[in-house]
Amino acid sequence: MTFEPLLDLLTRLPPGYVLLVAAAVLAAEVGLLAGLVLPAATTMLTVGLLARDGQVDLVVALVVTTLAAFAGDQAGYLEGRLLGARLRTGRMGRRIGPERWQRAESLVSARGGLAVLLGRWTAFVRTLVPRVAGAVGLPYRRFVAFNALGVLIWVPGTVLVGYTIGAVPTGALAGGGALLVVVAAGVSLVRRVRRARARRRVTASRSCAGLRRQGGPGGWARGSRRPGPGRGVRSRRGALDDSGR
Repeated sequence: MTFEPLLDLLTRLPPGYVLLVAAAVLAAEVGLLAGLVLPAATTMLTVGLLARDGQVDLVVALVVTTLAAFAGDQAGYLEGRLLGARLRTGRMGRRIGPERWQRAESLVSARGGLAVLLGRWTAFVRTLVPRVAGAVGLPYRRFVAFNALGVLIWVPGTVLVGYTIGAVPTGALAGGGALLVVVAAGVSLVRRVRRARARRRVTASRSCAGLRRQGGPGGWARGSRRPGPGRGVRSRRGALDDSGR
């Protein structure tokens, strides 16, 4: 679901239902492993816009969305603790794919509780990390401490971004969007150029390594002796002398 249809849907609902839908989306994103289809970040931005327009109370919206996201993470941790590796074999687990599961497991194994905090800002990682933390046995006290910190930063911060966007004039917002597109395109171009240069360096280093193993462009193995000037002639002369004896 894109931003505008979601905004149209929520604007037609009474304020209480707006917060109820937002809370359900945030809780289900992790709690029901539905982060593949539920636009949690877009929902929070929309709530912020509606709060700016006066359709919902900002303080109530911040409290409700924060508690909903926190509750969903606790449900995900509990499910991981109970099911363990069987999480992957379910219908939604198979849809996520082994690569994403492996990425989340590697992050938790390497970072521990810090992975719970850092994973909050990446969609698929945010959905999987609480379950993986429960499955690998990360202590609950450590999980809940880092998770609470991540939720308290991410949820209110995203809602407030939507609230701030609602105060920006349409022309300035469009100009800012165009600027972001240009910056993103520039960053993408720089990355592509760097990857191309890195591939060329790897190819060149492999070619040089192959030449060193062969002893040079002539194809001579290292340690072998090149025939010096006149050496072949002397060898033939020696063979003639031997035959004449």
